[in-house]
Amino acid sequence: MSPDLIETYLQQQQELTAVEAFAMKHDLKQIPAMNFYEELIPKSAPGPGQQYAFSVDLDRCTGCKACVTACHNENGLPEDETWRTVGLLYGGRNGDSVIQHVTSACHHCLDPACLNGCPVDAYVKEKDSGVVRHLEDQCIGCQYCTFTCAYDVPKYNRKKGIVHKCDMCISRLNVGEAPACARACPNGAIRITLVETAAVYEHPTDFVNIPDAPDSHYTLPTTRYETQKKFPSGTMAVDSYTLQPEHCHWPLVAMLVLTQLSVGAFAGGLFLNRYSDIISHPLAPAVQALVALCAGILAMAVSIFHLGRPHLAFRAVLGLRHSWLSREIIAFGLFAILTAFYALASWKHEGGLTNQILAIITAILGLFGIGCSIMVYKVTRRPFWDHPQTMVKFFLTTGILGLAAILPAFLFFGGSSKVGEIFVCRLMAALVLGKLLTEGIFLRHLREKEWTALKKTAFLMSRPLRRVTNARFILGLLGGVILPLVLAAKLNSSTTEVPWALVAAILGFSLIGESLERFLFFRAVVPLKMPGGGLEKDVL
Repeated sequence: MSPDLIETYLQQQQELTAVEAFAMKHDLKQIPAMNFYEELIPKSAPGPGQQYAFSVDLDRCTGCKACVTACHNENGLPEDETWRTVGLLYGGRNGDSVIQHVTSACHHCLDPACLNGCPVDAYVKEKDSGVVRHLEDQCIGCQYCTFTCAYDVPKYNRKKGIVHKCDMCISRLNVGEAPACARACPNGAIRITLVETAAVYEHPTDFVNIPDAPDSHYTLPTTRYETQKKFPSGTMAVDSYTLQPEHCHWPLVAMLVLTQLSVGAFAGGLFLNRYSDIISHPLAPAVQALVALCAGILAMAVSIFHLGRPHLAFRAVLGLRHSWLSREIIAFGLFAILTAFYALASWKHEGGLTNQILAIITAILGLFGIGCSIMVYKVTRRPFWDHPQTMVKFFLTTGILGLAAILPAFLFFGGSSKVGEIFVCRLMAALVLGKLLTEGIFLRHLREKEWTALKKTAFLMSRPLRRVTNARFILGLLGGVILPLVLAAKLNSSTTEVPWALVAAILGFSLIGESLERFLFFRAVVPLKMPGGGLEKDVL
């Protein structure tokens, strides 16, 4: 072996990693263990107007991920689950360039979105410490908190069917010990401090104030990142251009499509029967209500499959005061009950003012349920969901599928005049054209110069998910425009025979087309998260 090679190896051995250097100092007893760790936590508990918070010195963070491993081991997490992440920022040019590791966990926000959105009150913000804790026994595994959290903190455990998250090792803090992540950091980059809650309310941008992080006004996070560096313009997360479609959530796809079909069938049938002469048969309202009822019951049954602990689904109404998900569940549940009463009354030919009032209240309640569905996704602040297009798409789907579902009733119970049936076919074609145009216009975001979240969504729809996108537009045009217009032409002719196969094709293609649109709704969304979150999986 040459002397140069030996010298090279000896030189490399002198360049210790942060973990190795820390271990050597311990072996040489250069770090007094107890005194060192006591410096990582406050000397007193939070007082009035204060709470515990993480403080991260970015200049000391080397990206070694010792904090990730320590947190993982302390909490006994599965191999594929982590509560602390280490991301990477980069940016600038020439002498102005910067590369920065960022460690993050739960920011224990003053206005936690996970708590606000949870339908079963499985989150609590402790008054004494300010720590946001998750109550595992209360959780039903709906995973809604994974949507609402702007920092990708709650993690869903499929084996247990519940969510987990960082609790700042509060059991350690209560006895004067530092959290596992702080103890493990070889450079002392992570500490626990006391923050004044008034300061967070007054200057939220002073907290989690790093490039590519979500807007701090949303949840009022309390983690403070400190650095002597100045991030140059254009600094971004290293994974900004790494895009992967999100989980499709098939039970939610089916639930949304079927609830909107249910409300559309009831409200559309009520409007056309009440304010037009399309159908004069007395059983038509009862049949349309039964169609709506069956779709609504099926929607609620399918939605249970999204829960990790479906046997506790009854708890989902506990968050009525603050959770749009609870409001959505209650609204659709009451809608189904009132629809059943209306169908029974109509079947017995019990008309009159009382039944009319019941029908109006039921329709309003169903439309309110659709509004709750919109808010469920709007409050997540994910740009693709928190977009005016979501409201347009949800209500247009309600109208389209409602007309497709009650079209057979119009044809079966209609009188000798075909004017009403032709009107329904043409109205459906107009609604579908408007919806497809709305979805197509969204792809204009591909032309944006900046790599925005909406451009990322448009990219996902046009590249990795292009086959689904193409199929959605083809089936939408076929089942919602071409076939209804063909049916209208046939009805306008002298023939009296109803082409039932064509009617069934309209309903089938429309259902599949709208389901594909909702599939893209979930898969093409770009979630909010901390910069570079997810890179920690490389070391576990």
